[in-house]
Amino acid sequence: MRSKRSLHDRRRLGQVFLRDPHVVHQILLSASLTPEAAVLEIGPGRGALTGALAERVSALYAIEIDAHYAQALQQRFANTPHVHLIQGDARRYDYGQLPHPLMVMGNLPYSTGTHILRHLFSYRQRFPRLVVMLQKEVGARLAAAPGSSAYSGLSVFFQYYASIQSCFDVPSQAFTPRPAVDSTVLRLDPFQTLPWPSPDEPFLFGLVKVAFAHRRKTLRKNLLSAPQWALTEADLTSIWEDLELSRTARPQELHPRQFVALATAVQRLLPS
Repeated sequence: MRSKRSLHDRRRLGQVFLRDPHVVHQILLSASLTPEAAVLEIGPGRGALTGALAERVSALYAIEIDAHYAQALQQRFANTPHVHLIQGDARRYDYGQLPHPLMVMGNLPYSTGTHILRHLFSYRQRFPRLVVMLQKEVGARLAAAPGSSAYSGLSVFFQYYASIQSCFDVPSQAFTPRPAVDSTVLRLDPFQTLPWPSPDEPFLFGLVKVAFAHRRKTLRKNLLSAPQWALTEADLTSIWEDLELSRTARPQELHPRQFVALATAVQRLLPS
C-alpha cells in the first residue's frame, strides 16, 4: 500500500497521471521521433508515455521522484535493457552523467514544471529538443509573443534560449485524478547558437526581473526605481534614443533581443 507521505508528496508537487492514449499518440507525433532517437522522460509516473516510448526509441532514460512508481517501473521494464529507470529529483539531477544528445519528454508537475525546465536548460546543449506538458496558463506564458497579456519575464528567459512552439491543449479529463485546470504541450528547440547573445546573462535576467516587477508601469519607471543602479532620466533618455524605444514602452512590449540590447546599454553606464 502506498504511504500517506508518498501521496502527500505527489499532491504537493502537483502531479497528475495521463490516461488518454490519444493524447499519448499526439505527444509522440509532436516529438517527431525516429527509431534511432534517445529520450529522457521526466516524471513517468504510472508509465502511460513510458510504455509507448519504449516501443519506439533506441534508448530511454526516465527519472521519477516517487519511490513507489520508480520501483514499479523498474520491475515492469526489468527485461527491457534499453530502458533505464532513475529514482531522483528532476529539479536537481545532474544530467551531465547521462549520455547525450537526448530528447526530453514528459508531463511536468504543475507546481514545479518551470523549476524543472530552468534546470534542464542549464544542460540545454545536451538536449536538442524538449516536448513537455505543462499547466495551460504556464505554457501560454512561455510561448507568448511580445505585446500579449501573457508575455512575461518567463517568456523572455525561455525565448532567449529556444524556439518555442505550442503543439496542442490537453483537457483535464485526460488525467487522473482530474485536475482543476487544462494542460498544454510545448515543443522547445534550444538554439545551437544564441541569436542575440548577451555578454552578461545574469545581468540581463536581473534587468528583466526589474522590468517586469510592475507590469502596469512603464519600463523607464521600473528601471528608475531600481536602487542598485541609481539610473537617471538623462541616462535613460540617451539609451531610449539609441535603441529607438518609445518613452511610454512597457516591459511586455520588448522582444528578447531588445532586452539584450537594453541590458548591455544599461550595464555600460554603471561603474565597473
